[in-house]
Amino acid sequence: MIRIQRLIYYICILLFFGFISFTILPSLKVVGPTPSPVEVNDVVIEVPPKKSNYDPNEEKYLSWFPHSDFPEQQEAFRNGLRLALETKRTIIAPMLRINNIYPWMPFEELAKRYEAQDKSKLREACEKKTTDWRTELEGCDTINDWFEIPWSSIMDLKTIKREYGIRIIERTNGHGWGIHESALQEKIRPEDVAIVDVMTYKENGTNWERIDTEKQEIKENKFTSWIQQNFLAARTEEKLTEPLKYVLTEDKLMEIDAKIIQFGALSSAARYATSTSEIQLDLRKAMMKSRFNVPNQLTTMTKQANDIVTALGGKFQYSTLILNLSKLVALDARAGTIQNLSVDGPNNIKKVNIDEQPNSMEGLTQDAKNELMEAVVLEIFGDIPINQAISAAMPIKPETKLSELLKRGAGKTIKSTTERRELLDACVDYHKNVETRYPVYYLMNDMGVAPETRPDIFEPLTKMFPCIFSTADMKKWGIQSDTWANDELQLDDPNVNYEKLLQPLLDILIAGKGYSFFEIPTTPLTRFLNWSPKA
Repeated sequence: MIRIQRLIYYICILLFFGFISFTILPSLKVVGPTPSPVEVNDVVIEVPPKKSNYDPNEEKYLSWFPHSDFPEQQEAFRNGLRLALETKRTIIAPMLRINNIYPWMPFEELAKRYEAQDKSKLREACEKKTTDWRTELEGCDTINDWFEIPWSSIMDLKTIKREYGIRIIERTNGHGWGIHESALQEKIRPEDVAIVDVMTYKENGTNWERIDTEKQEIKENKFTSWIQQNFLAARTEEKLTEPLKYVLTEDKLMEIDAKIIQFGALSSAARYATSTSEIQLDLRKAMMKSRFNVPNQLTTMTKQANDIVTALGGKFQYSTLILNLSKLVALDARAGTIQNLSVDGPNNIKKVNIDEQPNSMEGLTQDAKNELMEAVVLEIFGDIPINQAISAAMPIKPETKLSELLKRGAGKTIKSTTERRELLDACVDYHKNVETRYPVYYLMNDMGVAPETRPDIFEPLTKMFPCIFSTADMKKWGIQSDTWANDELQLDDPNVNYEKLLQPLLDILIAGKGYSFFEIPTTPLTRFLNWSPKA
């Protein structure tokens, strides 16, 4: 009797697991984020079918939502150009946002952030002191800390349009998209808009790791549906914290014939495939060498950059150092180790909670600052051109202006405005007439301070490379003006400090005309500067 009971017990277990295998487990494979309807001014736009009923002879468009810093926004536009060339669509380009940027977000959040940065509506809400969803996303206290500007005011779009026949419309009035597209003076129906974002909706793309050629069909029954609704729904509603790893293949892209394709983020070229046709390869090559890679269309900013380049000795006569010190401290585990060493000694290293670690140079002790900057110097020596490294390591030749000036300073950091101008002239003379490999550096750092004013941080760097100059020097000498943007008619908001907000683009122009550049730690800016014309 006991044996029969055991047999029945085992059979019941097998039947239960068999039931689970054929009903619930297959359903888990299809669970994931699904395209949610996107609400725009109380109008819901569903992801439409591939086929729409509009006239195929009408013009087709594509657009996207911007996010992150200038290099990422420029990369999104580059990908938009590739997709427009592939699909023969007209680009509706959102404006470039300068400063107070926000990172990648899922489609719905990115759409809301984009709509919220309509300054005319935002300013109206701020003046009325009313709180709504816009002011919650874009604070009234920071409304003058950022602005938008058409891409054609910064980059050369005319050449791209002429050489590759790509049509570009810039969305300069309003932030409507989809059926409320601000750039089009016509009625757009919901079925004429396709929402595509492979980093938010897996249905838009193919798995990053493996392309499935056959789609598995799963028959659902009432019990399976009940299990999904009651136990698996929470998984489908999980908020994305990072982009999905899916790719939109070329054939899937070409199947979409909606009048407007509204992409989410376009900052990843690998997520949106295009063909390897001759014209596509030519466009990619051009954008990596001479097309759409220099922000030189603001006349006054370009003139300002040229004046600084001339002061540094001319084109290719200097190099650029870009130090992202806060990122270096936050990301480099060595920073926390150095802090512990400097406080407790090498024999008393203790584990510290990651939240307790310093996140800026100011949070480090003096010994830790020195250790970290010495590590930076070693990294620079290891990565800069070998001829510069050798020349910098050699003693400065005697009986030269540079050696006399440094000898007069007795090894101390030169701080006075007059003496630093003498130092610049001596460095340029030494580089041109004595040792052409000797590095003259233009320094950019995220602390926004002149290196000579903070020897507690930069002394290891300035001792090894005495010919280091910065924006602060150029302003003290009157080479860079604090009012250069006044002559740009389109920069007409008196409440915005355009010179300050456009400083990163000015720095890019200066770095692009140097002999070399080095960024620690690297960011997308390094990739962008690698594309700067070398002639």
